[in-house]
Amino acid sequence: MAKVLYIDFERCIGCRACMLGCEECSGHDHLSRMFVDELNPGETVATSPTPCMHCVQPACAESCPVQAIQVTEDGAVLSASHEKCIACKNCTYACPFGIPRVDEQRKIMYKCDLCYDRTSKGRPPMCVSVCPTDTIQFLDEAEAKAKLDKQVQFKWDFGGTVIETRTVIGIPDLQTHRYGYNEVTEDVL
Repeated sequence: MAKVLYIDFERCIGCRACMLGCEECSGHDHLSRMFVDELNPGETVATSPTPCMHCVQPACAESCPVQAIQVTEDGAVLSASHEKCIACKNCTYACPFGIPRVDEQRKIMYKCDLCYDRTSKGRPPMCVSVCPTDTIQFLDEAEAKAKLDKQVQFKWDFGGTVIETRTVIGIPDLQTHRYGYNEVTEDVL
């Protein structure tokens, strides 16, 4: 059974340990492949780690004219091969999540490759290892998609085009929380 990233927005404290861990991972050339986004700037301090979504049918790989992006048998979408990448940026334009980046100096695309050097040996990705709040977890795919304590999302509708991802997002409870923070009601004020 393949393992996938499970991200729980409500647990993120914005410490960016995932980014620092990613930068220090061997083979990443001090370029973080994990990003931390502010979910609603100016209204909350809520943040979320943003890794590659590891799409079941990755548009980045399909749009690559030199087949520099490989998909492993267990579904990890790898960063571009150094030998093949021509830095054309097709992958950056094709990805609906805006994940791949191009290192302009080295002329190569880079993105989260699920720390395949670690995960192929049964070890969790570096971002999972350093996250102090378990915001990022490395779970069996079926377990992540059937998370019983939280609604999850792994299918995304882009104007009628549905994209299934192996990265699974735990949806914040919008009935009682907004990105992890309690709604302020008038009777509390």
